[in-house]
Amino acid sequence: MTISAGATPPTDRIDLVGKTRLWLGIAAAVTVLGLLGLVVRGLNLGLDFTGGALYQFRFPEKVATTARDEARIAGEVRSILVRLRLPSEPVIQIAEGDTLLVRVKLQSERESERWRQVIADALKKRFPNIEEATTEFIGATVGSELTAAAIWGTVLGLLGISGWIWLRYQILGAGWLFAIGALASLAHDVLVLVGFVAWAHIEVTSAFIAALLTVAGYSVQDTVVIYDRIRENLRVRRGWSLDRVVNHSLLETMARSINTSVTTTLALVAILLIGGAAVKPLALSLLFGIISGTYSSIFIAAPLVLVLQRWWEKRQGQRPQAREVRAPVGEQRPILRVSATPERTTPGESEPSGTEEAPTPTGSILRPGSVPPGRRKPRRKRRR
Repeated sequence: MTISAGATPPTDRIDLVGKTRLWLGIAAAVTVLGLLGLVVRGLNLGLDFTGGALYQFRFPEKVATTARDEARIAGEVRSILVRLRLPSEPVIQIAEGDTLLVRVKLQSERESERWRQVIADALKKRFPNIEEATTEFIGATVGSELTAAAIWGTVLGLLGISGWIWLRYQILGAGWLFAIGALASLAHDVLVLVGFVAWAHIEVTSAFIAALLTVAGYSVQDTVVIYDRIRENLRVRRGWSLDRVVNHSLLETMARSINTSVTTTLALVAILLIGGAAVKPLALSLLFGIISGTYSSIFIAAPLVLVLQRWWEKRQGQRPQAREVRAPVGEQRPILRVSATPERTTPGESEPSGTEEAPTPTGSILRPGSVPPGRRKPRRKRRR
C-alpha cells in the first residue's frame, strides 16, 4: 500500500482537504471571537458558582400554562423586584406553572433572610394568594468549590476522551496524531460555546456544565465515525495518497454527520419554541454547541491529522522516499511500504484496486519518528 502526502487526485468532485487552511482559519476566527466575548462581557455565573439566595414561592393554582404566560408573569415579578433595588439583578423563573423561583446574589445568610421578608411582602401586594415555600442559601466558599470542580471536571473529561482516541487508533502507529486532532476539535467546541454564552449573557449553572460535556461527547462521537472510515479506507484503498484517503472518507461520512445534526437540532428548536423559560437557555446552548461540534468534526479533526503529519515529517527532515512500516506485533503479514510522494500512473492505466492485491494489515498509516529504514525489493529481470 502506498500512502503519500501529495495532492488529491481528481476523482472526488469536492476537495475538502485542499481547503484545509480555509477551514482552520474560520475555526480560529470564531474561537478568537469567543475568547473576546469572555474578556469583554465575561460569564454570567449563577448561584451555583457565585453564591447567593434562592427563594421559592408557590401559587395556589397554576397561573402559567404556556410560555407566553410564563414570560408575562416573570415580567410582572421583575418590575416589582426592580423597585426594591436588590444588591444584584434577580433571575426569575416559573416552574411547573405554579412555582416562582427568584435567585439573587448575596454575600451572607443574614442578608438572605432580611431580603426574603422584603421580597415576600412586595410579591404579596401583587399576588395576595402567593405563599413562601423554601429559601436556600449557597455560600461563597461552596460556590468557589463548585467552580473548581466544574473546571477540573471539564479538563479531565477532555483529556480522558483524547486518551481514549489515542488508545483506539494506536494500532495504526499514529494514535497521537488522531488524539491531537480530536483534542483540538474539542477545545474549539468548548471555547466557542463558552464564548457564545458570554456574548448571549446566558446564566452559567451546573446544568451548563452538563451541556458542555454533552456537546463534547457528541462531537467526539462524530469524529470517531470519520476516523473509523479513514482507518477502513487505509486498508482497502491501496495506491491512494493519504490526502485522498482523508478527503474520500470525509465525503463518505458527511451525509451521515449532517443528517444526525439536523435531526438533533430540530428537536432542540422544538424545545426553544414550546419549552418553558427554565429550559430555553440550556436548549440554546446545546443547539449552538451541536452546530459547532459538527463543523469541528468534519473540518478540523481529520484535516488536522494531515497538517500534523506534514509538520512532523518536515521537523524530522524526512525526504520524499519510500519507507517501510511493519505490521503490528502478532500480525504475520508482509511489511507495508509508505511513500511521501504520490504514485504516477501512465495515461490510460487504471488505479490499483483493493481486491487485486493481498490484504493490507491494520497498521497502514505512518508512525512518525518510529519507522525503521527498509530495503527496496530488487526488481525481477524480464525475459526477452
